[in-house]
Amino acid sequence: MNRRYLWLQVFDLKKLLLLFLLLVLLFGVILYLERRALVYPELHRFQLSPKDFIQSKKLPAELVRPEVIEHGSRAKKQLALTFDADMTPAMLVMLEKGIVKSWYNQEIKTIIDRENIHATVFLGGLWSKTYPNEARDLARDKLIELGNHSYNHSAFTVNCFKLPFIENSENENEVLKAQETILAITGVSVKYFRFPGGCYDRVDIETVAKLGLKIVHWDISANDGFNNDARSIINRVESQVQNGSIVVFHIHDGSFAPKTHEAIKVIIPDLRKRGFEFVTISELLKQ
Repeated sequence: MNRRYLWLQVFDLKKLLLLFLLLVLLFGVILYLERRALVYPELHRFQLSPKDFIQSKKLPAELVRPEVIEHGSRAKKQLALTFDADMTPAMLVMLEKGIVKSWYNQEIKTIIDRENIHATVFLGGLWSKTYPNEARDLARDKLIELGNHSYNHSAFTVNCFKLPFIENSENENEVLKAQETILAITGVSVKYFRFPGGCYDRVDIETVAKLGLKIVHWDISANDGFNNDARSIINRVESQVQNGSIVVFHIHDGSFAPKTHEAIKVIIPDLRKRGFEFVTISELLKQ
């Protein structure tokens, strides 16, 4: 009886040890996934477009809805390359501490000028304040049109690419502060607005309508964010592009968009050979 009791004790200890190891492993996996989610936000293709988001919420018909621009005319062989220049407060801290060298990839503008194509850059207010000379340089470039991308790139809705969420009471200020900052630095009063992550709710629609800005979304996400594979960016854009497409890239440097400039070096001549004309958002919307 004693031997049997001792054997049962050993068996129970083995089970407890195995259970403990499994729990440790599970905890480690959860920590890894959480960390990966912070470093690599979910891709744009997993988010509803603004238009689909509005429809999913079944907003009342009496609400004034601003135009949600996702593409231009499908009858014209034109497309718009757009670049987001955004900066969150956390990104500013990373810059100040030297964790990243820069949040501006000058090479992208160099390629635009060298290829002599038109493009649209959506400026964040905090980005413009941090890079005033670069913002003015973009504004002076006759090939480039500017847009508003909010002040500090906070999410206007929850669950938007892990971006920090701001309350509805701050939404209008995010838009206006960016508008005023861009105007003060560049002298340009922009007329297009792109939501951080392309996410917004009813109150944000009302805000944009009241401020008279048009929402510019996209029908192709280049998925250049946190992507070290230039070929995947090239293949994604070139396989999906069609007449009137709006393609969204980022104009960052560093780890957030490390291969954008390499990708557009290939994309621009390839699509030009296919007969596409590169235009600004304003040009894309001309009748």
